Amino acid sequence: MSLNAVMIRRSAASALLGFVVFLSAGCADTAPEGGDASDVSGIDQAREQFQAAVASADPAALGALIYPDTVFVQPATEDWAAMRRAAAGAPFPQGTVMDITPLETKIFNEEWAYDFGATRLTYPDPETGEEIELRDTYLLLLRNTGEGWKPYREVASASAPPAGWPFSSADAEE
Repeated sequence: MSLNAVMIRRSAASALLGFVVFLSAGCADTAPEGGDASDVSGIDQAREQFQAAVASADPAALGALIYPDTVFVQPATEDWAAMRRAAAGAPFPQGTVMDITPLETKIFNEEWAYDFGATRLTYPDPETGEEIELRDTYLLLLRNTGEGWKPYREVASASAPPAGWPFSSADAEE
């Protein structure tokens, strides 16, 4: 590996560490408006509204719930690519149901929080009507824009969370 590649990796790692330290510095003493740092009810509400907007298949409703420059990185698998094709330009295919299970939610300060968990997404196959299920593990950075908590950045993986899928045992098989 070249010296430049090593320096870039070290710089990226240092920047990430600095960002985490920056966010966590205010964690103990900073409370979000209307509650203390452990009050995640606003994030729970945002999550519920997002699931309802997905079920309504209304792109405008989804757009109103996210930060204007939000970036979502979905799992890079053929199953997820097939879902995007079935959506035909919409955020999700018609008939999609999203079940989000948070495993850890942390509010850093009144502006920043993260949510880590798993999602089960189901939608009807456009050709057969059979239900297709996709799962992901996500890490979501949320930003409170003064209008409540909104997704800002999300990275999702098709891999199960460390403790396994949090769905019922009949559904949790890999």
